Amino acid sequence: MTNSDVFVCGCQGSGETVDKALQNVNVEGIRFVSAQRACRDGITQLIDAKNRTGGARCFVGCTQEQAVFESVSDSAAVQNLEFVNLRGLLRGQPAAQTSPEAAAAVAALAAYESDFRVEPVPAVLFTSKGRVAMVANNDKQLQHAQTLANNLTVDLLVKDPSAIVLPAKRNLNVVALSVDKASGYLGAFTLTTRKSNPVDMELCTRCGACVDACPTQSISKDSFTIDLNSCDKTGACIKACGDFKAISFSDLTSSEDRQYDMVIDCTMPGLFADRQAPLGYWHVGDSEQLLLEAMLDVVQTVGEFEKPKFFEYKSSICAHSRSNKTGCNSCIDACSTKAIKSAGEKIEVNPHLCLGCGACTTVCPTGAIQFALSPAAIQGRSIKSAIKAFRTNGGKKLELVFHGPDLDHNWLEAAKRTSRPASPKSPVSDFSLLPIELNHSASIGPDLWLSALAFGADRITVLQTAVESSHYGEPLGAQAGWVNELLEAMGMQPRVRVLNMGETSQLFEPVSLPALGVTPASFELSTNKRTRMEFAVDHLAEHAQTHAKLSFAEPIALSAAAPFGAVVVNKDKCTLCMSCTSACPASALIDNPEKPQLRFIERNCVQCGLCVETCPENAMQLVPQLLLGAAAREKRVLNESQPFHCISCGKAFGTKHMIDNMFAKLSQHSMFERNANRLKMCADCRVTDMYSAKDEMTIFEVKK
Repeated sequence: MTNSDVFVCGCQGSGETVDKALQNVNVEGIRFVSAQRACRDGITQLIDAKNRTGGARCFVGCTQEQAVFESVSDSAAVQNLEFVNLRGLLRGQPAAQTSPEAAAAVAALAAYESDFRVEPVPAVLFTSKGRVAMVANNDKQLQHAQTLANNLTVDLLVKDPSAIVLPAKRNLNVVALSVDKASGYLGAFTLTTRKSNPVDMELCTRCGACVDACPTQSISKDSFTIDLNSCDKTGACIKACGDFKAISFSDLTSSEDRQYDMVIDCTMPGLFADRQAPLGYWHVGDSEQLLLEAMLDVVQTVGEFEKPKFFEYKSSICAHSRSNKTGCNSCIDACSTKAIKSAGEKIEVNPHLCLGCGACTTVCPTGAIQFALSPAAIQGRSIKSAIKAFRTNGGKKLELVFHGPDLDHNWLEAAKRTSRPASPKSPVSDFSLLPIELNHSASIGPDLWLSALAFGADRITVLQTAVESSHYGEPLGAQAGWVNELLEAMGMQPRVRVLNMGETSQLFEPVSLPALGVTPASFELSTNKRTRMEFAVDHLAEHAQTHAKLSFAEPIALSAAAPFGAVVVNKDKCTLCMSCTSACPASALIDNPEKPQLRFIERNCVQCGLCVETCPENAMQLVPQLLLGAAAREKRVLNESQPFHCISCGKAFGTKHMIDNMFAKLSQHSMFERNANRLKMCADCRVTDMYSAKDEMTIFEVKK
């Protein structure tokens, strides 16, 4: 029995290319089944075949009619139909690809999908009771707010309500408030507000007594707002309002926090303009179309909802902080939702704010935070299977294109159409393209890029939408930068690039980039990020040593974003206090229990900078680089000194450098100017000398 059945439709003759390409495709564990007009009259044949396959996974090789298949399979009680766009893949390949190479790409995608499974993870719960804040600058959204209030509890927070004609029906709460700050998520938003008018519209009964009492006629009879420019502030309106106490001039500058389940924001640039907005927030600006869409979503977002907890965090190897000194902030800086914050010596991730981009796991130098929904070990195994299937079926040059889920199903075909060469004789790319859909384009990074190259891929492309690029283009670009520096030093040319959707034509442009030619690695990916990178780099280095005859005797210089490097110590400043060894989270800096030595294991260094921040002498500096070979695993001495022996008892109690430094700084101090030699004594001998000195006054001799 096969592990997976892949049904491929001829599509009424137009899919002839698909059938022809698959005639000789051979992928271990996969059976390709031809199905004509499968989404119409052939759908019964497909459903019957699915029922006969037992426990095998069943893929339909087309995503265009996915809704049709899902509808029929639900009514026929058929579960677990899966979809993969094989037809779109073939049509989206560069024009230079021959049928066997295109078939190899199909084999690779089928192998990837068949091998890949999303892991079950804990759920994060949201509860929404339907309390909605619609934030606006004026009365333009009043009618829509009234419509929404027919189904939900709605507050219209208006900065300038002067032009509003308050509705007679009180199901909509209109309040004159400006919003200074917003925080939270679906079911738990907090808006920090300030009154923009002395009249509290929540307390106001709209009786009109204040309008009649106002001597300057500054109160609107429609909106019950006060024109502060003409108001004499005599308090006549306050007296008229009486015990309702709906008018106050004293609290216009004070702020108040208000709680909501959902927020529709009609202001510009928006309350969450500095970050990616959380669930339960819709920024519509001045667009009526976006407002109507948001209203439809809001009505359906009442009740309990779940989303995956996307991350796993291991605080014991986190390099964020030690002893109130800050080291690595990479995940905090990369998080577009501000879900990550400092919490002492570790970080704290709010799972309700986390939207699963995975950028934190990509930039983390230690692997303390990892993407849980599709762990790197599982993702890498599927990539390895895909590349193996590609090579087995005669593929020559393979480019992996990683992208998020928010692309049209035919995006590759569309990109090919828009990038047609000037003439039939114009050169095109000779790479076979293998698009791999991720939960987010930023969810995999250097460890999997390098592993994919070690498994036999020839180039890596990360494709981002405009929204993804705005938040993650810079951190992903920095990671791709140091990876390419490493590859160039190995004589392999840059092999990783980050493109946005406006640059998809580059997928089809010819480049003078030969096949990488690496013998596919056989190792299985570790659950440890550092180990994954080490295995991949070692395999690529071995290839470079064999084919390019490179020795790598010297370290490879890298940019500051790299998670590898050395520490340089200024021996004239360093006193061997060993503060850095206790601060180092990766045990890269260690002491020697036998003698005064500061030692370093370069393989362990993650370039977090905690040693630099902790050093009281400012004697340390980071050097991003990669040292290959056995030398990276060896303990090498960064600084050492002779032990200093007590001048009284002869016991070693410090280093000569430290005592000489201390003597030079303190010997002229008033406490030691007559007894400077005590600085050269151990603690016991120093106390003994103080009590035995006849010319010193003790505390017992101090007279009242």
